[in-house]
Amino acid sequence: MENDSIRASGSNTLVDIWINGKLRAICVTRDAVDGYLHPDPPPATESARCEFVRTHLPEVVAAAKASLREGSPSADTVVVERAHLVKPGGVGERRSGDRRKGDRRKTVTPAETLPHGERRRAERRKTERRGRPKKDA
Repeated sequence: MENDSIRASGSNTLVDIWINGKLRAICVTRDAVDGYLHPDPPPATESARCEFVRTHLPEVVAAAKASLREGSPSADTVVVERAHLVKPGGVGERRSGDRRKGDRRKTVTPAETLPHGERRRAERRKTERRGRPKKDA
């Protein structure tokens, strides 16, 4: 992406990009950037906000496309606000914790204490099946 296509204008960051076959101007508000980085401190300078938009461009474009679907699909300018720009996986995470329950390490148990079906696994052959070939002298 070209350096001049992302620029700061006051408290907003402007991006010129092709979306759905049309060149559009996307205006990312400072509130949207602050909301995306909520627990972390927001970018203090204009260049830091431009860098944020550059590194998070897929999320910005997805928010702009969603805004176009909701509003006018033929709009030349799209404003991305706090409600449009959300972290992927932040809301609606289905898993509450680790799927694996307990310790998965194998323990060494004596073969005598194992049930009959599990005993075979512990008594596997530990030597080669075939003997060494005899040397021809």
